[in-house]
Amino acid sequence: MSSSDLIKNDYNPEEIEYMLRENVNALKGSIDQIYYGLLNYLTESEQRNFLSYLKDQINSLQDTLHKSVVEKAAHINELNLQISKSYKELELLKQSLEQRVKSKTREIKKVQQVTIFALARLAESRDQETGDHLGRMRTYSYMIAKELANTKQYQDYIDQKYINNIYYSSPLHDIGKVGISDTILLKPGRLSVEEFEVMKGHTLIGGRTLEDAEKQLRKKSKSFLSMGKKIAYCHHEKWDGSGYPFGLKGNDIPLSARIVALADVYDALTSKRVYKNAMTHEMARSIIIEGSGKHFDPIIVEVFLRLEDKIKDYCIRKFSE
Repeated sequence: MSSSDLIKNDYNPEEIEYMLRENVNALKGSIDQIYYGLLNYLTESEQRNFLSYLKDQINSLQDTLHKSVVEKAAHINELNLQISKSYKELELLKQSLEQRVKSKTREIKKVQQVTIFALARLAESRDQETGDHLGRMRTYSYMIAKELANTKQYQDYIDQKYINNIYYSSPLHDIGKVGISDTILLKPGRLSVEEFEVMKGHTLIGGRTLEDAEKQLRKKSKSFLSMGKKIAYCHHEKWDGSGYPFGLKGNDIPLSARIVALADVYDALTSKRVYKNAMTHEMARSIIIEGSGKHFDPIIVEVFLRLEDKIKDYCIRKFSE
């Protein structure tokens, strides 16, 4: 048995010594057979002298071999212990590095998320009537996306990463409003046709801004800005193709934008503005049902209705805080 076999099997020192002693004894027995075979050719006197000589030599040989083997076994075991210790140290170092990488990754993601929300807040801060609109609509978007993941149509498309991304990216939907003048953005009352055309431009401003930012990353894989860009561009598109800015229709509208469209409208309907009072959940519900297949994706409307108790409770709780 080689020293590598001993290390591989990881025997303890007593087991190694026992096996090596057995091998030495087997070797001694083979030598004895050879020497005793020679006795047939010697006289009685020569046999006595030869056996006396063999006894001394064999005992000496056995002791020498045994001592050498035991020392070898001890050395092998020491190497085995050192290797085992090194493996443990490497494993501890690996775990430490993994924890540091995970911690740093979480920190970077947190900075990204805070930055996204801060940018969105910057745009919303110009309109004091919106209150916690961003917090509410991203929660509605998260709830809808999570429930959509359980539908046959989207169970293979929506994963937890998608659900998290829509939560953090949806507040960017109106970031383009930073490019709209205060006279239009803060006008109390309805906008004129001309003013509304200018207002619609916030989708292009927001989408292009996030698209340019995304290009700066120079990554082939989808960045955290990718979904935000789609939402900013397309959250005012309508299922029947009558929306803006591109007049997209049905599934040509990114799913994330279709989700945010409903969440955004629901919160707008149930929120108070300078030019209107807040609607009840029931009134907003009726408008959303009426818009199914026209303004909204019918599947998303179905999911909204399945979630309406949770959405209503959240809405009431947030407005009462």
